[in-house]
Amino acid sequence: MKKNLYRLLAIAAAVLAVLMVLSLAACSQEEQTAAPTDTPAADVSLDDAQTQAEPSPTPSPETLLPTATPVPTANAEGLLTFTSMSKGFSFQYDEKYIALSNQADNAMIYPAGDTTLPYCSVSLVTDTDAVSYLKEIADGASIELEGSMSAAPGEPVSEEIDGREIYTISYAYSYEDESVSGTVICIYYAEDVAEGQVAVYSSTALEADSETVGGILALAIETFKLS
Repeated sequence: MKKNLYRLLAIAAAVLAVLMVLSLAACSQEEQTAAPTDTPAADVSLDDAQTQAEPSPTPSPETLLPTATPVPTANAEGLLTFTSMSKGFSFQYDEKYIALSNQADNAMIYPAGDTTLPYCSVSLVTDTDAVSYLKEIADGASIELEGSMSAAPGEPVSEEIDGREIYTISYAYSYEDESVSGTVICIYYAEDVAEGQVAVYSSTALEADSETVGGILALAIETFKLS
């Protein structure tokens, strides 16, 4: 009787041990099945990471130009030529300055290397004459700068430059901002170059920059050409 009881207890213990082993195996299998749902680590080598982190090189000004646009080259005197394709005029300026087209395809020249004072412009306007155009400029400036103008423009004055009849006006006003202050002098030259077409040369500069802008306008007037 006792032998049968011991035998039954031994069988029961063996069965319990088997059940425990099966239970542990099942839990292990569930954990392994769930593992793939985790986010996998990025398989990126150090070389790849360094390559991705390096910024793209900044394109040079030459690469920003359209492929059909040649890079301007100065002549032996260090002069560049600005050409307005739509207006059909050209002139020369010193290579140390910057010349850009504005929205009307006229020229803006910046001797300081940025678009702040001082600056000059060379334009071709139509449907007017030199004297009428300068009178319009004078009237507009008198209204816009009322209260700050220190020298009024007056009537256009005729000057002979290189055998050409050119009219001019000038005026001055007080100017001040965060970086600069003083008296700004504006000078306009205008000449009738064809029927209903007027070439206009102008400068806006502080008194200290008068010589610089004067040289720019003198060269532009001397070298101005219609296509």
